[in-house]
Amino acid sequence: MKINIITPAILSGVSALISVSCTANALPKVKNPVYESYDISGEKGYHVSFELSNDSIPATSVVINRIQQTISSENKTDLKYKVNVITQSRKLLGFKPKITDLENGIFFKTDTAEIFKPVNFKLQKQ
Repeated sequence: MKINIITPAILSGVSALISVSCTANALPKVKNPVYESYDISGEKGYHVSFELSNDSIPATSVVINRIQQTISSENKTDLKYKVNVITQSRKLLGFKPKITDLENGIFFKTDTAEIFKPVNFKLQKQ
């Protein structure tokens, strides 16, 4: 009896690809993604805001200019998000921002994984 391992490997690869592509298509649409920079008494960063089309898959963190910031429940009002991304602070002792190599975007948490969706945030003039 000859054991063929190529066929099960191909089938599992195809099913994993279908699963990932279906999850990526199910991500909510991001509306009005904007950010503005601030510099207030020793703290620099960005005020980031956006709206999601639905809340079936929650947003967990945002990446703006290579700085990643976790989204808390206080940052969410219905489908709208307002996140303060701190880049430098003299107020917080030992503060270090979480730096990433990813482009601007949003992380979403599904049942099986955390998925990154690139987003083109627009800079708002003050």
